[in-house]
Amino acid sequence: MIPFRMASSRRHLAQAAVLAGVFALAVAARPAFAADDLDKVLAKLDASAAKFKSAQAQIVWDNVQTKPIEDDEKQTGTALFERKDGQMKVAVHLKTPVEKDMVYADGIGKLYEARLKQVQVFKVGDKRSELDAFLTLGFGGSGKDLQKNWIVTDEGAEQVNGVASEKLQLIPRDPSVAKTAPKVLLWIDMDKGIAVKQQRFASDASYVIFSYSEVRLNSKIPDDAFDIKTAPGTQTINH
Repeated sequence: MIPFRMASSRRHLAQAAVLAGVFALAVAARPAFAADDLDKVLAKLDASAAKFKSAQAQIVWDNVQTKPIEDDEKQTGTALFERKDGQMKVAVHLKTPVEKDMVYADGIGKLYEARLKQVQVFKVGDKRSELDAFLTLGFGGSGKDLQKNWIVTDEGAEQVNGVASEKLQLIPRDPSVAKTAPKVLLWIDMDKGIAVKQQRFASDASYVIFSYSEVRLNSKIPDDAFDIKTAPGTQTINH
């Protein structure tokens, strides 16, 4: 007869061995499942991009600063995306707490701050392809484009404001992009194949979160959506 303590010890060892085996199988199986899930997301993005013409959404723009002191500033408004002749136009019109208009089209970006009566104009130049890689994240960008510009990892399923989404981690392949945005998290609506949320990290650990709701796909964009209406006396600053 095996002494009780020895038998008990052996049972614990056997149980530990079984658990270890289960965990080993789980860990071994996880990459395969993750790869399958990622393939599904990329395929969904490919399908969405193939028929993408435009998108309109409500946006919450949340700037979070972590250094030197913590600060959190939320802004709300509307975001519009339009792809025409292979080129993407983007407009963000923020209404609260202060009015700001941001428009990008034809390689030129504009930022209008009504309270300052100031328009800043930025010519993208040879950085256009880098900017396009950001602008099409979740809106018009295909899965193939995503893998071309980013190292993509599937982080699993997650609900975002009641929407079933898949969370992706993106690491820039371009070292120059990685200097300013070393990591991006992207939540993709698995029904529509578009973004419901994006979190973009800066090199100083601060980050910005874009949350989208009430998204309308491929509906007519207002003719003046990409125009900025300025007040008399507005100063233009070219960069």
